[in-house]
Amino acid sequence: MRYMQIKVYTPKLIEIPSEYLPVLAKRAADSLGDRSNEVSATRGHLVRQAVQDGLLREFDPLIGEDGTVDLVCDPGMEIPLDVDNRTLSLAELLDALQYKRNLADGGQTSAEAA
Repeated sequence: MRYMQIKVYTPKLIEIPSEYLPVLAKRAADSLGDRSNEVSATRGHLVRQAVQDGLLREFDPLIGEDGTVDLVCDPGMEIPLDVDNRTLSLAELLDALQYKRNLADGGQTSAEAA
């Protein structure tokens, strides 16, 4: 008997501590190299990076032999993240998260530090 294989994605809520987001965004941006300036940032980038980094162990079975994570976020498609109706690239998301973290720490912004 032959079978048709169908991959099914089921909704699951997860939580990632906010303090991890800048590191996850940086690692995701680094993995894209120069393309990080062009690729729209999504929740999926952050979640897949968290899985690769071992922060969401329940998703370990979704890590392929090549290290990629077979996981998508948001129904239908991954919706780009935006601020003030402007889509952010991964590099822009990283800058925004680092800027916010620097302000929260009472430190200099990345622009002031440069």
